[in-house]
Parts: sequence; C-alpha cells; structure tokens
Amino acid sequence: MIRVKNLPKTIKNKSTYLIENNKVNYFTHNLFKYPCKFIPEIPKWAILNYTKKGDYVLDPFSGSGTSLVEAFLNKRKPVGIDFDKLSELLCKTKTSVLNKKEIHLLKKNLNFFLNFNKKMKASLPKIINIDLWFNKKNLLDLSLLKRNIKNFYKKYPNKKIYNFLLVCFAAIIRKCSNADNVSPKPYVSKRIKKEPLDVRETFKGVFNKSLKSFNYNYPKKSYKCLFFTMDAKKISSLNFNNKIKLIVTSPPYINAFDYVRSLRLENCWLDYYNDESILEKKKEQIGTEFLNKNFHRNKLKKLDITNLDKLIKNVSFLDKKRAYIIQKFFEDIENCIIQFKKFLTKKGYFILVISESKIRGYRVPSQDFIKQIAQKHGFKFVNSFSYIIKNRYLRIPRSGKGGFMKKDFVLVMRN
Repeated sequence: MIRVKNLPKTIKNKSTYLIENNKVNYFTHNLFKYPCKFIPEIPKWAILNYTKKGDYVLDPFSGSGTSLVEAFLNKRKPVGIDFDKLSELLCKTKTSVLNKKEIHLLKKNLNFFLNFNKKMKASLPKIINIDLWFNKKNLLDLSLLKRNIKNFYKKYPNKKIYNFLLVCFAAIIRKCSNADNVSPKPYVSKRIKKEPLDVRETFKGVFNKSLKSFNYNYPKKSYKCLFFTMDAKKISSLNFNNKIKLIVTSPPYINAFDYVRSLRLENCWLDYYNDESILEKKKEQIGTEFLNKNFHRNKLKKLDITNLDKLIKNVSFLDKKRAYIIQKFFEDIENCIIQFKKFLTKKGYFILVISESKIRGYRVPSQDFIKQIAQKHGFKFVNSFSYIIKNRYLRIPRSGKGGFMKKDFVLVMRN
C-alpha cells in the first residue's frame, strides 16, 4: 500500500493507494449526501492526465456529478448521462454557478421560504404508508416549504436558483423523516427511535451552508454541462461519435446497491416518481434484481469470457436467479462499452471505477471481467490500480451477506 496525498501522474500497474487528501467537499461536491459516490481525486487525476482544456469528458453513470464537477473546474466540456431525474437535478445544479446577484436574491428571501401558512392544505407525495416515514408536523411543513419554493420560481423564473432550492429541499428530506440517517437504504429502525429534525431550522442550515459553496475560486470561463436523462444502455442516438476524449465513470455495483430505492423519498417529494412508477424505474438500473418472472425457463447465455461463464454456471447450481443477475449485469456493461467506443476519439481513454463483489460465496472480480470485455471490443489495456475506501456512506443492514467492499479498482483503457 502506497500512501499519497494525491495520485501521482505515473501509476504502477496493480498498485494500491491510500489517498490521504481529505478535501473532498470543496466547491459544490458537498451539495446533497449521495450514496456510493467516488472521490473527486479519481476523475481529477484522469482529467489532468488524459485530456487538455476544451476536451469533452463524459460520465455515462453520472450519479451526483463528481466527474462533471471536476471537468467543469478544470475547463473541460462536461457531458453527463443518467437515467434518474434526481441525478439530472444534482448534476445541473453543481455545474451551474450562482452569481453574486442571485446569491443576494436568495439570502434576501430566506424568510419567504420559511414563512409557512398553516391554513393552506398540504399537498403530499404518493408514498405508501407516508405516516410511517414522517410525523404530521413535518409532513405539513415539508409540503408548505415545497409550495413556497414553487411560488418563488413563479415570481423569479430563474432555473439555476430554482434547481438550487430543490437540491436544498431534497437534502433535508431524510433528516426530517423517521428514516435512519446513516443507512442509504431507507428504513425506520424499531430498535433506535429517531427524533426527526425541524424542517425550518434544517432547511436554513442547509441553505446557508450550500450557498457558501460558491465562494470557491472556480474558473470564470468554463463550459456548460450537457446532460441527458436516459439509459446508458441506449445512448447510441446521441451525436458524440469520435468526440469524447475521456470517459471516466463508476457504474453501479453488481448485486450491491439499489440507487432508486435509496433515493425513493427524495424522488417522490420532488414529484419525479411515485411508489408505483419508481418500481418501473428500478428495472432500468444496471445490476437490477428485477427479472422477468419466467427467467428460469431460459437457458443461461455464454458471454465468451471463460472465467465469467464458468462463474455464472457455478452460481446457477446454488441460485439460478443470482446467476441471471450476474449474466445480465455483464451483458449490460458490454452493451455500454460497445457504445462508449464509438464516442471516443482515436486514442481516447476509458477509465472505470468498480469494486469486487461476493455472490453466494463466489468472488466476482468485476474489474477483471470488464477488462476482458473491453479488450474483446478493441480497447487496449493501459494499467489498473486500486485505492482504499475510507468512507462510502454505505452502512447497509445485510445480515453478514455480500461481504464488505474495502477498496475500489480503477481500470484504465485506451481506444
């Protein structure tokens, strides 16, 4: 293990780093607590080493926008893709700087947002058993805060300001609910009773802290983020062939994390999905556990990666559903890689961050399998390394199943 403050320009193949730089919340990286996001050091290292100013940088699994923020800060052209509308909101907000006039307008109207007219009827999101998740006072207060934000947007139709307010609103929902604060998977603990925070005071704190993000010395001349809310498996329609210099991304982990479920409360309050439509959205995720009910009647396909096909076969003897989940995950990844190759310039770079998994007792070295899939489609291997995960906001009650991710692997490939 090599201790470093920042990753060196030259990386030794198969080395492991402990990155001791704890500055991960500068600029807008601190807006909204998002599960499983990777540290800014990785996309920053990739951007500075493999691109120049003005180059396109794509993250096809944008999440909370870590790669896009780094591209923005380093005067590259950020391009983001994600299937989740909350991701679109976060990415656009974090790469759109509020100027002094806009910040002044927001500060001046803080009391307007927090002036709740209790006579107004609450407009509640469609969340099953909503009274389990929120007490009556916070349900009303959240509803009135949301209405005040919408009314402010009608008066001042500034999309940057509106998006900023929605992010602040989304950031307090978990804190003001009965759901456990630490686990990204929303659940109400029967063992530890939580005291939900007051809506007014919590919003005020998040609002003021978030505004300070724009005090950062960001570049005055930067490129607007282009964002597309769509499935990364179906992006061939985008007109970026041979334009992208760098793809740097961290796809969902196989059989490990359900982003849609994790952000269910926020998505429902923002009217992006309700508890019915969100189930359909879950099916679009790479690594989804939603399979056709007749999946077991189908024969497992071969992916032409010897060790991967062998692993899937072995898992199928113990758990056929898990075998299909593994197969579908790597099928989807392969489909994405084929499209990524078309987007990249000649000698453009594809950098992927992922962890190993453990399924039914079998180790799943995703980084090795993805390397082989990429090579199958013409990518050239450059190197790979890993770094120790220090804090991933990933305390999930898993009853000892699935293992614990101790480090991320970074795979560097070239077109």
